[in-house]
Amino acid sequence: MKRMGVFANVTREGMGQHVKRLASLVADRGVDVVLHEDLAEICPDAGHPFVDGSELANRAELVVAMGGDGTLLRTAALVRETGTPVLGINLGRLGFLAGATPETFDTSLDRLVSGDYVIEDRLALEAFVHGEVAFSLNEIVIERGTLARIIQLTTRIDGELVSSFWGNGLIVSTPTGSTSYSLSGGGPVLHPLLAAVVITPLCPHSLSQRPIVVPANQT
Repeated sequence: MKRMGVFANVTREGMGQHVKRLASLVADRGVDVVLHEDLAEICPDAGHPFVDGSELANRAELVVAMGGDGTLLRTAALVRETGTPVLGINLGRLGFLAGATPETFDTSLDRLVSGDYVIEDRLALEAFVHGEVAFSLNEIVIERGTLARIIQLTTRIDGELVSSFWGNGLIVSTPTGSTSYSLSGGGPVLHPLLAAVVITPLCPHSLSQRPIVVPANQT
């Protein structure tokens, strides 16, 4: 590995020191480091170039996401066009998606530099709303606004009507996201490498609406 990128949650206390420590450990192993431009405000003296998201994804062979699961999800969106691998380092509360912690910086970096790792391909989602495209590694949620009222949702899979119900909303989840919001809504847990999507109704005003699992190649 010749170059590693770093993206982090700049709002987390002490993140600047974590970033500088990681960058130093990476550089000590003879690997170049590029930092996302947002990190300039918390560690301007890091001694490595700051680049925008597009350049980070294109220049780095791997991007380290430092923070919680939310940071890793934002990093996934950042590298969606390039397919650059992402490693999460958990500095948050849960860190379900992270593969390392600050305590394992050294051993994790040694494995990366030596090539002792496996890359998992994860399914992602795109939603199209009025010409806008939303990308997500975990889930897309259609839900009511701030008003305390239910909404009507009609679901079609590849154009075929599946259901129409009144409720609070609908979750469309990847296997990666099946352990979060969808699980809380009563959805199943999927193995992360399955090519499938979970559709979970949110508080449906119906006795017949249940979560369903469909092939990932359907719309």
